[in-house]
Amino acid sequence: MPEPLRDIGGSQTAPLLELRSVTMSFGGFVAINDVTLALEKKPVYGIIGPNGAGKTTLFNILSGFYRPKRGQLLFKGENMTHMRAEQFARRGIVRSFQITSIFPNLSVMDNVVLSVQCRKDGGTNALARSDWYGDHRQEADALLDQVGIPPSSREQPASDLSYGRKRALELAISLAAGPEILLLDEPTAGMTAADVSRITDLVARLSAERTIIIVEHNLGVIADVADEIIVLQQGALLTRGRYEEVRKDPRVIEAYLGKRQ
Repeated sequence: MPEPLRDIGGSQTAPLLELRSVTMSFGGFVAINDVTLALEKKPVYGIIGPNGAGKTTLFNILSGFYRPKRGQLLFKGENMTHMRAEQFARRGIVRSFQITSIFPNLSVMDNVVLSVQCRKDGGTNALARSDWYGDHRQEADALLDQVGIPPSSREQPASDLSYGRKRALELAISLAAGPEILLLDEPTAGMTAADVSRITDLVARLSAERTIIIVEHNLGVIADVADEIIVLQQGALLTRGRYEEVRKDPRVIEAYLGKRQ
């Protein structure tokens, strides 16, 4: 049985994000099996588990890309179970992807300005350079400063960026949407050690202002950034807790290695 859910910080208010007995299946395959989770404001949550554990499916449910077959998803008490991904984003739940999702032929700056425009005008004429483009540019500059993309790179096509800086640009685009919850899907996949270090430092800074949920195979990154670890196995919640607790749990060791040590 999963361990009892714990409220970080002892808050008595409703959870920021909550799953209630959520199940997701594809044909006869159950990818998520009766998962209940309550997530609070501000911590960084890391989702881990062996291959096939259901991490990506859970991530897609949390961001509105999948609608569960059974159960409910609530954000600040509002039932979001049957809403679309864009409705999640408008309410402040924004995700990144394993593969960079940028507009390669637009400049680095225009990628971020476009995201700011979409947030501020709801997408109306978002591709047009409006009279207030300069205001958006100022905000975009601040976001690019935040993720460490230098001014010398901002007018070049996004396709010319290194892989690590493309991932940083994707983070800037996500931040431009004004997330209250930021979901990061494998943010350091394929990166050099230097790029991984920059991203982990950035995640730590970003977590001061929002809740971050991260799926990451690099357990070193999880150890560095996550306040609490959620462990899945075969679509079910195996356990959750601090990294040092989880890494010593015999059930987690068995799930990853197939045997107890």
